Amino acid sequence: MRLAPPPPDVRLPWRPAHAGLLHALAFATSQVAGHERALAHALVFDPGAIDLPDGAPNAMDAAQLRAAGPLYFAAELEAAGLLRCAELVAGLFASGAINQPLGPVAQSINAFWRGRRDRLEAGEREAIFNRVVEPPHFERLMAALCRAIVAQADNADATGVRPDLREHVGLAVSAQALAEFLAQRVDAMASIAVRDIIDTINQAIGFLRDRMLQVAFGTHSLWALVATASSSDGMTAGSATAAQRHAERGRAGQSVLAWLAANYQSTSLALDPRNAEDMELIMSAQRWLDSAPLASARLAPGAMPPLPIAA
Repeated sequence: MRLAPPPPDVRLPWRPAHAGLLHALAFATSQVAGHERALAHALVFDPGAIDLPDGAPNAMDAAQLRAAGPLYFAAELEAAGLLRCAELVAGLFASGAINQPLGPVAQSINAFWRGRRDRLEAGEREAIFNRVVEPPHFERLMAALCRAIVAQADNADATGVRPDLREHVGLAVSAQALAEFLAQRVDAMASIAVRDIIDTINQAIGFLRDRMLQVAFGTHSLWALVATASSSDGMTAGSATAAQRHAERGRAGQSVLAWLAANYQSTSLALDPRNAEDMELIMSAQRWLDSAPLASARLAPGAMPPLPIAA
């Protein structure tokens, strides 16, 4: 009697921890590079763009809007406490308070500490974020745009797209309003700072997601470590989830703002839910709407809570 051969091995694609966060960070980096190229092009080939009246669409507006998405993503990570956690960890490492061996990640932490004088401080980042995504005006305009995008979800069936004139006009008006708002607030300082901020976040995530570092602080995930650093009495219930929700909200908002930067001057903003890219945009807008505004307990620069270390 011959036995049947064993079934083939099931191969699951490898997915790194925090893949969504890393993808959003890579997307932010590419958006910053596109912003820098578009800004240089606008200054060289459209020097009169700066002198046009407020609200008039021009090449400079398009270049500035490319930076809005990464800045919003960074603002939500700042609210989550990511960079504050990185600065705390680096400070403790430099003071010799971390006794456990960390392996190769120690080099990254040391480099982050040594570069502390060359990057923006927390107060400077906060000022830029408050100017670009000024509350409550940004939230109101962003919510209007996301609702207009989500309204496009039911405008198609098996027979094709059925455009709704009222929803079409509403989407165009909402996009124009938010684009004009952001184009006036992504100023020269924000344009320069966005590269520094995204690079700093990239450095911070590079060592904060290391498992040996997390174990040294008695945690088992990136967001648990961030939450521990944000709490003066250690880990509090739900704080890791709140930090992660800030990151998810930033990811969704960045996707919507990237679409806005690429399409706000288009004469036709109708979305086709049957198109994969349009459907992903609609889902991002819905995710942003579903994530209620999170009150972030921001510490004043220099007010660093103690971070417990596992023995």
